Amino acid sequence: MDNPGEIDPIRLSKTMAFLLRHRPEAGNLRLDAGGWVEVDALLVALTRLLQTQITRDRLLLLTLGPPARFEIVDARIRAVERPLVAHPRVTPPDILFFATVASQLPALARDGLGRLDGADALPLSDDEGQTWRIAHRLAGANDRPAVVVVDAARGRRRGLRFYRNRRNGLFLTPHVPPGDLLNLLPGFAGQLSAGGIPFLRGPDGALRFALIRVTRRSGTTWEVAKGKLEAGEPPEVAGAREVQEEMGLDCPLAVAADLGAVKYGFLAPGGLPRLKTVFLYLFACEGDPGDFRPAEGEGIHAVRWFTLDEACRAVTHSSLQPAMRRAREVAAGWSRR
Repeated sequence: MDNPGEIDPIRLSKTMAFLLRHRPEAGNLRLDAGGWVEVDALLVALTRLLQTQITRDRLLLLTLGPPARFEIVDARIRAVERPLVAHPRVTPPDILFFATVASQLPALARDGLGRLDGADALPLSDDEGQTWRIAHRLAGANDRPAVVVVDAARGRRRGLRFYRNRRNGLFLTPHVPPGDLLNLLPGFAGQLSAGGIPFLRGPDGALRFALIRVTRRSGTTWEVAKGKLEAGEPPEVAGAREVQEEMGLDCPLAVAADLGAVKYGFLAPGGLPRLKTVFLYLFACEGDPGDFRPAEGEGIHAVRWFTLDEACRAVTHSSLQPAMRRAREVAAGWSRR
């Protein structure tokens, strides 16, 4: 083996970070829940990987900093968790994105996403287009760009915490386990849907939104009417059709505003992972909507009109709440005219 005095401290530090933060299995290490491992076991792993005898004194020097990246207590060592308190804790959108390259996908599917060495946390974006642009820059000429779809809503339910970078608006988290990487799960597929919110002006002159009361596997909730696109069908046409079918509306509907698209993950029958993209619109009722005839065969039990504020409170699905707020803002602007 090489002389221990010749090892590059930067290389040693990066290898330690690699083992203690990202890939302990590469050194046959077993970290406990707090990220601790026996110093002797780490020394063996480092010596094998670096082909240089690594001593306990050398590790001790790296724990002194600054900056402090590792800590030793008794005979155990771990990587220091970089604090995220400088960034506010937030509730992110249900779906986030991570830029990478195709050659890394098998490892990510196996191990999940870990924080990048030198970064304070793993950066995720809510802008899919921006993420693809970054992935193209990462790929260069020798690899293919790839984007990982992170089911942040599922991660939140399991206790994963997210923070917002004040400078660039990215979402931060220490890690994402492989089960939350939606498009890397077996059987993954995308699903396109469209729907929307019909509105009219009530007897008091105020605008009203119509919502459906529907029972799904997760329970009974007030929701926006929506459904799958048929082959070749434009989203706005599909949205109007689904609203009319699910609510039982006879009057024509005209697109009054595009509310954008929302994305969320779910499991289809058989436990198959799906990424749903829903295109949403505000629809003006062109004529008397008459009485609703809910599509009870699709689990829709009721349809009713809400004030703008009532509608925003009634829809509790996290992925739909931003669209409901946008709808209220748009409609409130019309009311002030």
